[in-house]
Amino acid sequence: DLIVDQTIEKVSFCAPDRNFDRAFSYICRDGTTRRWICHCFMAVKDTGERLSHAVGCAFAACLERKQKREKECGVTATFDASRTTFTREGSFRVTTATEQAEREEIMRQTPDAK
Repeated sequence: DLIVDQTIEKVSFCAPDRNFDRAFSYICRDGTTRRWICHCFMAVKDTGERLSHAVGCAFAACLERKQKREKECGVTATFDASRTTFTREGSFRVTTATEQAEREEIMRQTPDAK
């Protein structure tokens, strides 16, 4: 059964517990409230260190795929320290050949603003 519905990309920190071999925890940002939450678990079969390592590997793979996708799609994100917010420019959505041709036609018709 599903215990927590959490996307791996929102995980900030994951580590095994120092006092209990089967325990591990991770910190993540909640998607709805935007609060940082610490989730702690006790493993049934494996050690907390092994499960923590698995979460870390999943996070690293997710981050690598996200960075590759951002590079290919031209998506950029900027951080505004005064408002502590990120602003994303671009889209991950894959455009069709027709949409791409229309966009290029519009760009050809638009004079350069210098």
